[in-house]
Amino acid sequence: MDLISWRFTWQYSKDQLKLKYRYTTLGFLWNFLEPAIYLTVLSVVFSLVNRMNISDYAVFLFSALVPWRYFEKIVNTCTDAIVGGDWLLKKMYVSPLSFPMTRWIVASVEFIFSLVIVLVVFVLLKDSWTIHPIIIPLTIIPWSLLGLGLGMIAAVLFTFFRDIRPIIQMLLMVGFFTAPILFKPDLFDNHAIQAQLLRWHPITYFAALFQKPLYEAAWPGGIDWIVSLSFSLSILLLGYALINRYKGSFYYYL
Repeated sequence: MDLISWRFTWQYSKDQLKLKYRYTTLGFLWNFLEPAIYLTVLSVVFSLVNRMNISDYAVFLFSALVPWRYFEKIVNTCTDAIVGGDWLLKKMYVSPLSFPMTRWIVASVEFIFSLVIVLVVFVLLKDSWTIHPIIIPLTIIPWSLLGLGLGMIAAVLFTFFRDIRPIIQMLLMVGFFTAPILFKPDLFDNHAIQAQLLRWHPITYFAALFQKPLYEAAWPGGIDWIVSLSFSLSILLLGYALINRYKGSFYYYL
């Protein structure tokens, strides 16, 4: 994107945030309430499945659930970003990349506020603290890049195939239920299919970036960083390449 498109993206993102919460009562507060309610329900239900006490399971669950919800929100909101910006693309010069970028910025701002709930949860539930959570701002980066990359890919596909949204949501659901977010990896026998799936699941390494410092009181391993960063950057470059490759064709499908 050129400088004009970057300026447009930043200003458009601020305008979208203002419009989203201008006439709402709980709109902004919902960024705090929604993750808390979601956590409570899942903690009670799945603590029984995982054979863990609710307090311990809540810490485990939220350590990966919060970044996953952020990633999922980016992909879902970016899916129709280019189509939703058709009125601007047809009236003025602006890069199509600006629209998924805007959705990404808005989701990121809202994610920052949801982190406040994480802090409250851990203050209430954790018995002891270590220095490891200071790395959390860095561990957000791979999740954020992965969400933006997949969001751009989804935005391109949705522009040409409007019925692809259910497929994207189904794939996100499959990714969620097969990743070590709801279930601890050691819940399964090492030779079980579920254990093998978790071992090779890319989200396992993304989840570890949050789970290790917050739940295990340990630093993320080198393999966690290598896999998560290389995978997210590859997806991001693919999404960027697709938008640049097909940006000349978008007009005819809007």
